[in-house]
Order: sequence, then C-alpha cells, then structure tokens
Amino acid sequence: MYNSGMKTIYFATTNSDKIQIAQTVCNEIGIIVKPVKLDIDEIQGEDPELIVRDKARRAYEQFGKPLIVSDDTWDIRALNGFPGAYMKSINYWFKSEDFIRLMHGVEDRQITLHQFLAYTDGTITKIFKNDINGQVIDEIRGKSDKSPSMTIVVLDSDNGKTMAEVFEQGSDALTARYKNWPDAWQEFADWYKKI
Repeated sequence: MYNSGMKTIYFATTNSDKIQIAQTVCNEIGIIVKPVKLDIDEIQGEDPELIVRDKARRAYEQFGKPLIVSDDTWDIRALNGFPGAYMKSINYWFKSEDFIRLMHGVEDRQITLHQFLAYTDGTITKIFKNDINGQVIDEIRGKSDKSPSMTIVVLDSDNGKTMAEVFEQGSDALTARYKNWPDAWQEFADWYKKI
C-alpha cells in the first residue's frame, strides 16, 4: 500500500458495503476514506446526476468540509430501466424471491449498475460515473440483510458470483476485484490525488 503523502476524503454514507468499496480502492492509491454519518434528505427523480449533485450540496451544507457522496441507479433493460434511482426503496420492499418472481419468464436478463460519485468542496462539484453490466439470475446465492438484490445479481466483473457472494469473500476478494475492473472510485482517486 502507498503510504507517503496520504490524503483524506470524507465520505457521506452509512452503507457499510459502499464504505468497504471506497476504502478498498482509495487506500491502494494513498487516500484515506473517513465515513461521515449525515441525515441527508434526498430528492427523488429520474435524473441520477441531478440527484447526486443535490445530495453532495446538501451534505456539504451540513458538514462544511470537502466530501464525496455516492448514488447508484439500476437499469433492468427488459423492464424499461426499472428500478432506476429507486433501488434503495425496492430493496426495502422486496425480498430476493420477489426479484425472482418479477423476472420470471423474462429472456433478456441484462442489468446495468450506473455508479455515480459527486465530490464537492462547496465551490467545485465534480461527478464521476461508471457503468457495470451484469445479469439477474434465477436463484438466490449468498446473503445480504439490507440489499436483497445483491443475492440475485451477477456483475460481469465478478466471475459468476453474485454481489453478495463477492462481499462474503472479504476484503482480499474486493481488492482483487477492483484491481482488475475500472470503477468510479478509481477515477475519483486518480483525480483527487492530483489536486
């Protein structure tokens, strides 16, 4: 791990999986990620960039220091982009079995994770975006208490494992995953270490 001249970024989230991803990627490049718990009232809508920009602005207004926020949208092609920016709510309402029923008989099982990060220092706001493709499978594999979708989604970057199975393997597997596949966090870290 790179230790000389470590930088720090505050990450406004309470999602432990997102914290683990951020720390896995950024620590390798010499950036310390410090989670910050903020109560952010997120706007709802169809434009993910507008949502993440507003989220960053609101987080900065509360915290008063440069920080980063994240927001993911999910696009199931056969369902016209459902659930979009509403996956957090869908994960609250649905169980893994509900996703399987929803996709029963659907041939095109492609799903895309649109990953958005927004950095702001109160003056500059910069957006980082990455798309990761995958498939919705027809069986439950792995466990995830807060994100049932993780047990039925296999991303192309995960060698046939569901997202839940990847997280169950621990930080070494996550480190290997993000060394081999581009991610919005890598784009952010490369940019941030230069400013």
